[in-house]
Amino acid sequence: MAMRYWLILVAIGAAFGVSFAFNHVLLAHYGPLTVSALRVGIGAAGCWTWVLATGRSAALPPITVAGIALFGVFQFAAPFAVLPLAQQHITSATAGIANAMTPAAVVMISHLWPGGERATLGRLAGVAFGIAGIAILATRGGAETHSDPRFVLLALGAPACYAIALNLVRRFRGLDPVVLTAWALTGGGLAIAPLALAADGLPAAPGASTLAALLAVGIGLTSVAFIAMYAILPRVGATNLSLVTFVAPISATCVGALAFGEVIGGGHLIGMGLILAGLVTIDGRLPRHLARRAAGLSEPGSAA
Repeated sequence: MAMRYWLILVAIGAAFGVSFAFNHVLLAHYGPLTVSALRVGIGAAGCWTWVLATGRSAALPPITVAGIALFGVFQFAAPFAVLPLAQQHITSATAGIANAMTPAAVVMISHLWPGGERATLGRLAGVAFGIAGIAILATRGGAETHSDPRFVLLALGAPACYAIALNLVRRFRGLDPVVLTAWALTGGGLAIAPLALAADGLPAAPGASTLAALLAVGIGLTSVAFIAMYAILPRVGATNLSLVTFVAPISATCVGALAFGEVIGGGHLIGMGLILAGLVTIDGRLPRHLARRAAGLSEPGSAA
């Protein structure tokens, strides 16, 4: 993968890590379903504004719009609700680290998905690292930070949703990523809005700081970030794209500690280390590096 794509993925991953801090702020004012509905709704408005401003054609066959709407439920509405719900009982750092299981979820679901990417032994080894990391995070890490292990497991619903979405989106290759994101956010918003109204009622008018958080998470971390992601998806592939979660837990942990005084315990560090080792293994860089070293050492005179 070209360096410019790595830089884009790192920037997106860092931004996604910050979103857990925004969830922490927004949960003080709204329920988790309302946080999801507002983020998705604002994100959709931002995308449609860009569609209109740039004169793009958004006309698509109804069957395509329906498929994109289903994709939007898994990519936006469901995970954006699951994570704030979990964050009511776990720290933002813990949620960010749990969300780093996305590449492992992509490997497992893509292997079973019709026409999906086949899992190799190396990728399965990476999944094993990730599962071990989550086990430590849910037990030792949860005890250190008073995070409820049950809600650590609930947070894993978001990686599963993202993995399904990354396989669904392959059906829409060739579509303008801005139009795709706009329709997907609209579909996700229409799905989550009735549930949010039923659970939380009409949301209160936000204050200045809450409005700023909503605009940041809706426009910057949803409209802009996901348009960029889908623009590079054909060039990097679903598994590599999911590696944005390599950066997100580090960003989430640092912001949580600095902004909210969240404790970073040994369980967090061990769990994060295992998950990151799994991501590097899934990416293939670590196995390739070890194979090159082994080949170099086996050559005559290589140890001289």
